Amino acid sequence: MHVSELPSTPSQDSHASTSITSDVASRSHRSLETIRLLLIEDSDDDASLILRELSRAGYEVEAERVETPDMLAAALDRQSWNLAIADYTMPQFSGTAALALLRAHDAEMPFIFVSGTIGEDVAVAAMKTGAHDYIMKDNLKRLVPAIERELRDATTRRLRKQAEARLAYLAYHDTLTDLPNRVLLHDRLQQGILLAERSKESLTLMVLDLDGFKAVNDSLGHPAGDSLLQEVSRRLRGLLRDVDTVARLGGDEFAFVLPRTDRDGAALAARKVLQELRRPLALNGRPIAVTGSVGIASFPEHGTNPDDLLQRADIAMYIAKRGGFGYAVYTPGRDRGARRRLTLMTEVREGMERGQFSFDYQPIVNVQTGAPVMVEALVRWDHPRQGRLLPAEFMELAEHSWLIEPLTMVLLDESVGEWVNGGGRPLASLAVNLSPKTLRDQDFPERIANVMRAHGAAPSMLVLEITESMLMSDSERTASCLAALSNMGFRLAIDDFGVGFSSLSYLHRLPVHQLKIDHSFAQGLARGEDAIVRATIDMAHDLGLTVVAEGVESDAVLGRLRELGCDAAQGNFIAAPASAPEVRRWISRKHAAGTA
Repeated sequence: MHVSELPSTPSQDSHASTSITSDVASRSHRSLETIRLLLIEDSDDDASLILRELSRAGYEVEAERVETPDMLAAALDRQSWNLAIADYTMPQFSGTAALALLRAHDAEMPFIFVSGTIGEDVAVAAMKTGAHDYIMKDNLKRLVPAIERELRDATTRRLRKQAEARLAYLAYHDTLTDLPNRVLLHDRLQQGILLAERSKESLTLMVLDLDGFKAVNDSLGHPAGDSLLQEVSRRLRGLLRDVDTVARLGGDEFAFVLPRTDRDGAALAARKVLQELRRPLALNGRPIAVTGSVGIASFPEHGTNPDDLLQRADIAMYIAKRGGFGYAVYTPGRDRGARRRLTLMTEVREGMERGQFSFDYQPIVNVQTGAPVMVEALVRWDHPRQGRLLPAEFMELAEHSWLIEPLTMVLLDESVGEWVNGGGRPLASLAVNLSPKTLRDQDFPERIANVMRAHGAAPSMLVLEITESMLMSDSERTASCLAALSNMGFRLAIDDFGVGFSSLSYLHRLPVHQLKIDHSFAQGLARGEDAIVRATIDMAHDLGLTVVAEGVESDAVLGRLRELGCDAAQGNFIAAPASAPEVRRWISRKHAAGTA
């Protein structure tokens, strides 16, 4: 073994610290990375004995020997150490004093006493002060196993602390963007309010929602959407002062806490944010421009606690988005409808999670024979406080939020499952209404096909109803989705036909199988107004389509539809919407009566 002594480091004490490096000529199988060892020892000979034991065990050691408090403090400040070994009794420095000084600097570093004077009782007392082990100088064969154990335990403690620190960080930060999350934002907002209250200053909260983010996910994929959010987050951070906070609330929604900022300052900040978003960024080699909508609420004018400010900034953002204003400041007089919408949006999400949506089914019969040919699924929301809500009371709201896509898939899955698997073989096809947004989702055909496969149902048993107005918006994208659905075997119907004033050329181009005449025209039949219904039936039959009349409320209207050659009809006169078991029994009775 070759031991070289490095130049001593100067000290205000007359004693010098000794830096020692032990190089190992022949290493054992225990060869490890270099250990940085702090030796608190007044004897060169004893220090050499310790180093020799470590070298024999295959360790490469970088060690520094210290013997006074000042030397120990300087060594601790100069660099980090893996291990400390200390004599228990030294003329100028006790081992327990050294341990106390080291623990004040590093609470986790392995610390071992190696002494020739320590007795068992004293050793036990020393361990209680925070030492990890003690070794007698005449029994150094215990030294290496003790060091191995303590280094291993120190590594475990360090990794555990890192994991705990990471978990603590993730509890308050968004994993994708590394921004503060909603929890940390709430805390920062609370602290900002308290400070603003003490200093009599204003504070403003801004909520930002990106426009068109889902289109990026749909067209370029979710990895591109993630990259977009990361780039947006980077840009938003670059706009802030040191005292400001930007957080990701979830999805494509962000929030800003702006201390010492009034409404005018926030409006300026909102314009800067929107301008920065408009700078194109590259995703998958394509330039993408992003827009957004910002809502602003200020303390104390619009709220004195985090929840109120968040809710009112959300309301302002909703108003900005709906009006296309870019940004809007909260105005109390405009929040009644917006507040209800926000509350309902939250409740719709909870309703999906808690299974609050159910279905009634309305039979559709052959006009000539009275035989059931189809049932239409009509969603109901069993609201915990407002009772049973009809689609008109919540579907439009869902249409204007990201909730419509997941809600559509939940409702499709539940209605198909209930009708197909609700007690024997279904006695009629099932018609369901689609949201316009679903037809702009390129993945929708495959998703609905997966639903049918999951329930063992053929696509041909499902009739997908779309409104006439849906054909008028984004017709190229809609046509592509409808073609994919038709090719898969789904049947397609145009609902509420006659009220959208669409060109008949659409019917030539689209793979539609059925027209449903709006109920207002059935009501006109009761008054003898049948010209539009007659023309629609004739035109549909010329195109090879079947015709269903909605809203039949009397035998006279049903009879007139029979005379005009209408194929099928539905309405309360025929059968009111009811639960799946009730409708199944109704269909069975009709078949038993020989109407099939």
